[in-house]
Amino acid sequence: METLRSKLEQVVGGTLHIKELSKQQSESVYLPVTVSGKAPLKKGKQTEHRSLQDVVMVEDKVWFPLFIKNGRVHVIEASSELVNDEVSRLIGVLLSAVREQTGDAVEAQGDEERELLRLSQWIQEQLDLGHGDAELPDDLELKRLLSAEMTPFLLTCESIHASDVKGSQLKKLLRSYFDGEVVLAALRDNEWLILARKELVAGSNDEKEEDNGESETDMLSAFCMGLYELIASEWVGAFHLSAAPSFIPLKSLPGTVGMLRETIFLGRTFHVSEHVHFPWELLLERLIYSIPMEQRRRFLEQAGDHGVLFSDNETLSTLETFFQLDCNVSETAKRLYIHRNTLLYRLDKIKQETNLDVRSFGDAVLVKLTMLLYKVTKRK
Repeated sequence: METLRSKLEQVVGGTLHIKELSKQQSESVYLPVTVSGKAPLKKGKQTEHRSLQDVVMVEDKVWFPLFIKNGRVHVIEASSELVNDEVSRLIGVLLSAVREQTGDAVEAQGDEERELLRLSQWIQEQLDLGHGDAELPDDLELKRLLSAEMTPFLLTCESIHASDVKGSQLKKLLRSYFDGEVVLAALRDNEWLILARKELVAGSNDEKEEDNGESETDMLSAFCMGLYELIASEWVGAFHLSAAPSFIPLKSLPGTVGMLRETIFLGRTFHVSEHVHFPWELLLERLIYSIPMEQRRRFLEQAGDHGVLFSDNETLSTLETFFQLDCNVSETAKRLYIHRNTLLYRLDKIKQETNLDVRSFGDAVLVKLTMLLYKVTKRK
């Protein structure tokens, strides 16, 4: 869009600006178009679909709509002195064609964009009020769609390139991966809520019968890993993805969003090398984080300060893998691509430095707790 603006400046011989309109200003660039209603509306009833105007005159300025982001229209703004009626119409038609080619044609999506924006704002309002179990408002048109059982996902990006991820492109990618329509709502900057019908994730009844030995969480874990790899391959940046078992969004949708946000936060805090996080895998981490800071420090003092041990990447990786694989020496050695004797040497070294043998259940629990407390306390 910046390149296009620069080219247009050469045409009109003056300065143009890309401007984000306010909500009230955004409403003024829509052109209402009334068409015959379709089912489930009653026969003869009219419904309204809105489209963007190609050119909007506002006092001494001319606006040329570009795209919509978070419910607000972005325009190229020009002084009315720079462009006459003929040039204005030409630029308007050109930008309309550009929107269609880039997938940013938002004319037919005006109603959907507004509904998703309302949903996002409502979720945040309920979270601010502490109403995690609030029921969707009756005047929200999405309510009927969200009354079925759905699987929730939360996607965040912490990269400076996050602005490159456009909602239309992300939804197209999700539609392809889920093999069906999903609800995609931008909650905050670089944060998206994804709601997909349960059968799109879990599969049909026939597929369930074939995979009857696999739990819902196992299927969801594998599904999320594939989804993360697809998204990470499309855009540059550090993405994080969390998911929860299926539920009915009609009630407790804000609470589910809050839980997914907490899951990503805990995952990033305790497992910095991982990017896909699940609430059922972070129960101990949630408990550890809820302990007041002073009590955490007191526990570390009593258990012994093993900061040097946990700050060593090789030792930390060895312990995390060892615990992840249920303290299985052979499987841990395979996962780390080292000889079994090399792993035993590392475990013996840990025992010498801490007087704790992680091959013993009691000592393993103590080392695990100490390691988690160290992560959340020493990094403060």
